[in-house]
Amino acid sequence: MTNQLQITNFIDISVSQAQAGISAYNTSNLGLFSSETPGMSFGTDGFKIYLEPTEVGIDFGTSSVTYKQANAVFSQQPNILAGGGYLVVILLQSSETLDAAITRTVDTVQYFGAMATDIQSQADMLAAAAVLQPLNKIGFFVQRDPASVEVGGSLDLLRTGDFTHGRGLYYGSSDDLSALVMQAAYAGRALSVNFSGSNTTFTMHLKDLSGVQPDPSITQTILNKAIAAGADTYASYQGVPKVYCSGANSFYDQVYNLQWFVGALQVAGFNFLAQSATKIPQTEDGMLGLKGAYRAVCEQGVSNQYIAPGSWTSPTTFGNQAALLQNVAQRGYYIYSAPIATQLQVDRAARKAPLIQIAVKEAGAIQSSFVIVSVNA
Repeated sequence: MTNQLQITNFIDISVSQAQAGISAYNTSNLGLFSSETPGMSFGTDGFKIYLEPTEVGIDFGTSSVTYKQANAVFSQQPNILAGGGYLVVILLQSSETLDAAITRTVDTVQYFGAMATDIQSQADMLAAAAVLQPLNKIGFFVQRDPASVEVGGSLDLLRTGDFTHGRGLYYGSSDDLSALVMQAAYAGRALSVNFSGSNTTFTMHLKDLSGVQPDPSITQTILNKAIAAGADTYASYQGVPKVYCSGANSFYDQVYNLQWFVGALQVAGFNFLAQSATKIPQTEDGMLGLKGAYRAVCEQGVSNQYIAPGSWTSPTTFGNQAALLQNVAQRGYYIYSAPIATQLQVDRAARKAPLIQIAVKEAGAIQSSFVIVSVNA
């Protein structure tokens, strides 16, 4: 019998598996900070994740504000599930303010949007908005006092404070619950974008809120004040209820889409560096690969229509000005990195990439129309 020798005498194989990365940035996870006491089924973690409202009703009771808000979130079409999101109910600790709760939980459980089961006082709302502003998160704050949309009112102070991550909502109901349900419905609809799709971004302007009655207190005067304050409303227009989205504190979709873009760039850059089985060389070829990861995010922004070709009207330019103008006009974005050869030695020794700059042209949205009719008799 002839011995069968192993072919490893000639060919030896070592398998290199792909390195782990992190998952796509999620902009549909919504945190509901509750001041209500749940049953034992809620658990002891201080928070619980839900994909439908029935379990919230079991934990808090169907007469609770927490359940009614959860029901409003999941009643929207589409809702947070469309973007792969979930609702996480987070219990407020005794006498804890919303800003303190966000600070306490920001590294404990992932959520992108934040709202509460109570209408926030002016001080608490502004404090929470201040905490959210430097974070890549968004907060929803409803008020029902007409004074809130006056100049210097609580919602107007979000605008004048440049708290664009704090989204002001006005709903002049006679009770807190109706306003809080409107807030939850707005958040459930607003966080429903699936950014990985094609033509999926939207504006909240003229959208429906399922299960919410139009605000009966809205007059043209109040609407005008809310628009000036940057607060979104839900009113009836010739019998049809619709959201009116103001841009005085930036339009909602401008803020939301940009936060997705920033988060997606962070993930793309991290995964490019982390998933390399060897190393990314500190060369122009290495930078080409890194910029390619960021370019993929820009291309997805074009696909979901956050970014679109257009004219670069900003006086700020960088890199090759002609290339910037041409790329923005043709693709909607331009990516530039400083040459490796010009990098400071201290940065090279620290293994930093040269500065990368990205210009993007937002697609914007059409929200109104003016028509001139010329008649010839």
